[in-house]
Amino acid sequence: MLSKQKLFASCLIMLLAVSLHAVNLATYYSNANGKNGAELKTALYHIMGNPAVKSYSSLWDWYYDTDRMSDNKVVDRYSNIERYFTSRGAAISGMNKEHGIPQSWWGGGTTGIGADLHHVMPSDATANSNKSNYGMGVVTDVNPKTSNGCIKVGKGTAGNNGTVQLWEPADNWKGDFARIYFYIVTAYEEKSLVQQQGANSMMNNTYPKLQQWAYELYIKWSREDPVDDLERQRNETVYGIQGNRNPFIDFPGLERYIWGDHKTQPVDLVNYVSPDGGETQIDATARFAQDTRYLIVGDTCWQQVITNSNGQVTYQSSDAAVAEVNATTGEVTAKAVGRTTITAFVAATETYRSTSASYTVRVTGNGDDPYPADGDIYERLTERPVDWPGTYLIVYEGEGVALNGGLEEYDVANNIISVDIFQQQIAVTPETVAAEFVVAAMTDDKYSFRGASGKYMGHDSKNSIATSDSPIANALSIVSGEANIVSNSGYGLRYNTQNGQKRFRFYKTGQEPVALYRRTSANGIEGLKTKGEGQREIYDLAGRKIVNGKSLNRKLNKGVYIVDGKKVYIK
Repeated sequence: MLSKQKLFASCLIMLLAVSLHAVNLATYYSNANGKNGAELKTALYHIMGNPAVKSYSSLWDWYYDTDRMSDNKVVDRYSNIERYFTSRGAAISGMNKEHGIPQSWWGGGTTGIGADLHHVMPSDATANSNKSNYGMGVVTDVNPKTSNGCIKVGKGTAGNNGTVQLWEPADNWKGDFARIYFYIVTAYEEKSLVQQQGANSMMNNTYPKLQQWAYELYIKWSREDPVDDLERQRNETVYGIQGNRNPFIDFPGLERYIWGDHKTQPVDLVNYVSPDGGETQIDATARFAQDTRYLIVGDTCWQQVITNSNGQVTYQSSDAAVAEVNATTGEVTAKAVGRTTITAFVAATETYRSTSASYTVRVTGNGDDPYPADGDIYERLTERPVDWPGTYLIVYEGEGVALNGGLEEYDVANNIISVDIFQQQIAVTPETVAAEFVVAAMTDDKYSFRGASGKYMGHDSKNSIATSDSPIANALSIVSGEANIVSNSGYGLRYNTQNGQKRFRFYKTGQEPVALYRRTSANGIEGLKTKGEGQREIYDLAGRKIVNGKSLNRKLNKGVYIVDGKKVYIK
């Protein structure tokens, strides 16, 4: 049931702010070529051991490069909670800088191993606390109070240590953590790693360093969860920061030449072929038919992942309190009002690499449409319209927020409302109507913005937004899909994402671009009766399927729907 969110889909490729450093692996690892077992491990230690790590206090700066996705989401290998970067160097609330191998094992300290980016990663703070200083292994007696749907904490058997306290990563993170352990015991093979709590997975020597039960388990995990693009990209980024690499990512299966069934065979790092066959695997694909499903509390739904792979599929909910999912069948049961992400993880096979796909489940309390439509929608402007005058939302899509035109004063912190964006459309709600801006033409190709409050918006001194009872002129344009609302003094309306400063304001340079969503009337779309429609499939503009035919026991609200792939208007 435990699965890693493999985040290397095209829409979630990691941002590499540090440029990739081209490296010839055969040259970089030349002094390890032809070696095996303990000799290979020590040769790797001399190549990449004891790197020039950055200061522990600066790690959130570097996480901005190593663990930030294209939507600013932070990669958390210890929980399924979604958190986001706000700016470089800003720590994420509720997260720690977590050591995969606890500090107590080497006596503590935040230098060397204590600040190594190959090892120290962002972690949910509660998960960090729950895993304590336990060893990593298979948990058979789970403590439900300290298990979060991503990692397990509880008792398990660890070789000759008997039954002890352990923590266990999610299935699709296990290979990552196994390769972290292989890296640590190699890059710091001279360091004494003495475990204080739970299973002792270490030995006080340079080889094999890991106890037999541990390296056998971690080799198994590494085979079952092979190296993926997320790890490769992070390895490159860390190499650019602290100048060393994780060889167990560069050469999948290399651990078997040190501890496993290939430890008596010299490794060929020039013409390397993974003993796991990972180099011959092909990419798997996965998707769901619908991106969003809407349920009432108590309802169930089911979507089977569509994939070309025959790998084992497991399903997971990011918030089981909102909606539970059967890990095997994928059936979802709505539990409480809210939103959760259902993810299907497709395990790797000899033929296919692992992959994943997700969709959103929104749960309402009574079945009422949480985003009622009145026949209108807002559609994103991607090019200049024939005429600018109209009714708009000013939107920052990165956080799903719009400038609140209903304010009496616009230049305040959090001058925003939340909006739900689906395929570059936003449904009309009472909240969006109260936040609209009406654009009107002025002289010299200039335009005014009048909010729902009746106040006009423009640029004031420095970065502030002016609020006025009289029209203020702004230039308008669309460049590469971004809206440019520019004052006479050359300041543009942008969005500040920093914590404590989240707001729309005018800036000379920097900050995040905005988009304009124009309210579009649905009048004139063909009419549709709500009764006698048989079993035709009806969806609203957010992609939610409307139950009809024999199951329809209520009249549909007036609005725009998709029927047989066409927009229609129910009167």
